[in-house]
Amino acid sequence: MKLTKLFPVAMSMACAIMLSSCSKEDAQTPQPLVESANGHSSAKTNAGEVVESPYFPATTGVKGFEKYPTGWTKLVGPNPSIPAGSSSLTSLWGLENWSNSVNPQWIKPLLPATGNPVESSFITVKSFAETSAETNDKSGALTTIKNLKPGKMYTITFYVATTTVAGLSGNGETSVAAASAEIKMLNVNSGMTTTKINFGGLQATWVKKTITFTAQADNAKFVFSGLTPLGNVYSYIHLFVDRNSIVEFIPFQPMVVQ
Repeated sequence: MKLTKLFPVAMSMACAIMLSSCSKEDAQTPQPLVESANGHSSAKTNAGEVVESPYFPATTGVKGFEKYPTGWTKLVGPNPSIPAGSSSLTSLWGLENWSNSVNPQWIKPLLPATGNPVESSFITVKSFAETSAETNDKSGALTTIKNLKPGKMYTITFYVATTTVAGLSGNGETSVAAASAEIKMLNVNSGMTTTKINFGGLQATWVKKTITFTAQADNAKFVFSGLTPLGNVYSYIHLFVDRNSIVEFIPFQPMVVQ
C-alpha cells in the first residue's frame, strides 16, 4: 500500500524535473553560425562526399624582388617594369643592402600584423598612380579565392599598410606614404567590386579591412594595388593575409518559439 501511494508522487516529481530541464534548454539564446577555414582542408558530408573548404592564400613564406607566396602572382599589366614582390617587416624585398642612393630598410619598420612574429613577410607593390585609371603607373598582385559555393556569402579579412625608404630612386622620384590601397574582386556580387582603403597619413601601421561578398562562381579573383597622394612621387603598399582569413557567412536567424 505504501509503494502504491508513493509511485504517483515519484512519477510527478520526475515529470517536473524533465519539464524544468526542457524549458531551460529551449530558452538558450541562439548564436550566429560561421564556418571558418583557409587551407586546402576538406570535410565529408552525411552523404560521404568530400567538400573542400574555402581557400584564400596567405601571403607569408617568401621574401624577395618579384617573388610571391604560393597562390599569388604579379598582375600582368601594360607596364611590367614597375616592380612588385615580397618584403619583410624591416626592409623592401627583405634586402639588407641595395645601392648608395637608396637604403632598402623602411624608415619606420612594421610590427607583425596579427601579433605573430613568425608571419613576418607580405606582398609589396609600387605605385606612381594618383587615380585608378593610371594603370600604366602601378604594379599589382593577383590571387584566386577557391572552393566557393555560388550564391553563398563569405567574409574575408586582411591588412594593408604603407612604408617609405630613404633617398631617391634612380629617376629622381621621392618615396612617400601611399594615399590608399585598392582591392578589385571579380565573380562576386553583381560581377566586379572595387574597395579603396585610405591610409589617412598613417605610415608603418597595419589597417585591418573586412569585406563580405556573395560568390557568383566557385572562385573569385582578388587584385591588389595602390595609389600615391600626388604626382612625381612613388609609394610602396603592402598586403598581409593570414592563414585563417576567410569564413562562410551565415546570416543570423532568430529562433522562432512556437
